[in-house]
Amino acid sequence: MKSIFLTITFTAIMAIAQAQQGSVVVKADPRVDSLIAMHAAHNQAYPFVEGYRIQIYKDSGNEALDAARDIMDQFHEEFPDIPAYLSFQEPYYRVRVGDFRTRLEALEQLEHIKRKYRNVWVIKDYIHFPDEQINQN
Repeated sequence: MKSIFLTITFTAIMAIAQAQQGSVVVKADPRVDSLIAMHAAHNQAYPFVEGYRIQIYKDSGNEALDAARDIMDQFHEEFPDIPAYLSFQEPYYRVRVGDFRTRLEALEQLEHIKRKYRNVWVIKDYIHFPDEQINQN
């Protein structure tokens, strides 16, 4: 008896819920839109966030720049979907790859990259926003 009552009650509630149609009206302070626009402008001016990259090369000396460029070219051929970045911070040239939001994401790619490059490691760095986030703002 109890289960019949629950079944009838549940069916009635579902029927009422389906029959009702509503609308939502959002009333917000106009300053909210201004803050969102300022945030979007800031993200476009400074498209970097803290994240992780994988460093595949670091060296100094007369031949370091040429070697770094060669490694970048080779990396682009082997991993075309992962961006590579060449940087110079005295006295070293560095090649870092990827734009990973979490250390775990970087470690997953590290396992693949390690097969082709020796002495690679995950480092904390400023990364570019993923494309999906830029398009939403």
